[in-house]
Amino acid sequence: MKKYKVAIYLRLSKEDIEANNSIDIQREITTKYAKEHGYNIVQEYIDNGYSGILDSRPALNRLITDITRNKIDMVIVKDISRLTRDKNLTSYYTDIFFPDNDIRLISVTENIDTGERYEIDDIVALKGIVNQSYLEDISKKIKAVKTNLKKQGKFIEGSVAYGYKKDELDKTKIVIDENVEYIIKEIFELFIKSVGPTEIAKKLNNKQIQTPSQYLKLKNRGEYWTKSAVNRILNNPIYCGRLVLNKYENNIKLKKRIANRKSQYEYLENTHEAIIKPEVFEEVQRIKGNITKENLKKYVYLLRGLVFCKNCGRKMTYKNSRPIRIDKNEKVTGRKNELGYFICTEHYRHKDICNEWVKIMETDLNKMVLNKISKRLKKLQLGKYADDIMSYKEMLEFKLNEDRKIKNEISKREFNFKILYAKKVEEVISEEEFISEYNKYKTEILELKKKLDRLVKNKIRYNSKSDVDKLITDFSETKKFDNYIMKKLVEKIEIGKKGEVRITLKV
Repeated sequence: MKKYKVAIYLRLSKEDIEANNSIDIQREITTKYAKEHGYNIVQEYIDNGYSGILDSRPALNRLITDITRNKIDMVIVKDISRLTRDKNLTSYYTDIFFPDNDIRLISVTENIDTGERYEIDDIVALKGIVNQSYLEDISKKIKAVKTNLKKQGKFIEGSVAYGYKKDELDKTKIVIDENVEYIIKEIFELFIKSVGPTEIAKKLNNKQIQTPSQYLKLKNRGEYWTKSAVNRILNNPIYCGRLVLNKYENNIKLKKRIANRKSQYEYLENTHEAIIKPEVFEEVQRIKGNITKENLKKYVYLLRGLVFCKNCGRKMTYKNSRPIRIDKNEKVTGRKNELGYFICTEHYRHKDICNEWVKIMETDLNKMVLNKISKRLKKLQLGKYADDIMSYKEMLEFKLNEDRKIKNEISKREFNFKILYAKKVEEVISEEEFISEYNKYKTEILELKKKLDRLVKNKIRYNSKSDVDKLITDFSETKKFDNYIMKKLVEKIEIGKKGEVRITLKV
């Protein structure tokens, strides 16, 4: 008898409420089967707390890796649903992955054994459909129960918004937290009085009021009130007595939680006592909606990171009374102006290090630097390389387009491949048709990948006459000088007393 390298795979998720699905029971069933048949278990893989619809799980990923490395050639499970509840994945593992890797699969309680020839019958595909249907049915029932509870005005979420707390007598109800109620009211009142979120945050910080995360004793606690924290409160309808019924949707097939758009929200009114009157909340939303968003381009000052104090050698600080700032959501505040300047802050902090007062306006320094660069580039006679650079750019664009075309073709075939699995499982096509199409897809994808590999290996590398050639490419693409280009051209800019400027170029 062949000596198999056997793995047992055990999985338990939150939806498994039956006692006979516990990890201990699964281990007992699979190990007993292995001993009775003389199989030697070399590795145990356990995913505890992971849903069967997920195609990526820590232990399952390790099992697949070990299979590809020939460390395992038999897999024993209690039942197929432990491996996966996705019907397409069931078909993939049993029809494609396991046979291609010479894996013998045994499902103990379902009496499934692919045998020495690594063959599988149609019952496995049927099991995959049943398992996925079971999970989808459970998901729908849970969603229906939760929605029904919410419509009854019951609060079933794990955490409560800042400003509220769960009723001690009925945990499905929320009541106002009187300790911080006044803070919520103050935030809305200040905003109505035309005080912006940033200023509101400053006022709260000046009063040394605990942030929501500090007050609620969350694991990750913000030390200061921020603009975004204030906006979250101003945007939350819970403060006017409303609950959102469908803020998120759990998509079983996509295996993720999807946030709905605000336009799709369903609200339930008067589910709890309001801190803010509904008309006040609506007025705040109206004001926020009418705030004009200027269409400003991202501005990073031209000489960032290049300007130094000649006296002390420290990097000079950029100052501007109304600088342009871009937050993580790409929202732009401020506007481009001519008020920016560079200053050595060491003179104010440590006069023993820098005893000279050094300052220069940004616009003046930009003109000086750009003027010197212009003269330097003219001396290099860069124009003679223009034709070579243009040809190089055209070649790069052609190669890039070829790469994209091949990758798109591979993606299309892989997507069609998944549809083919589904058709086979649902018996839209026969086994023979599936195998024929599978071999066709496999050959086409292999050829496309070989073509892509050849394209990368044979990619023409432009042998530039000098680093300046690359600079021309950068200039033609950006249409103007920016900080990225400046750092390729400029080594260092030093500012001395009385506006003395020393510019060191790289070219």
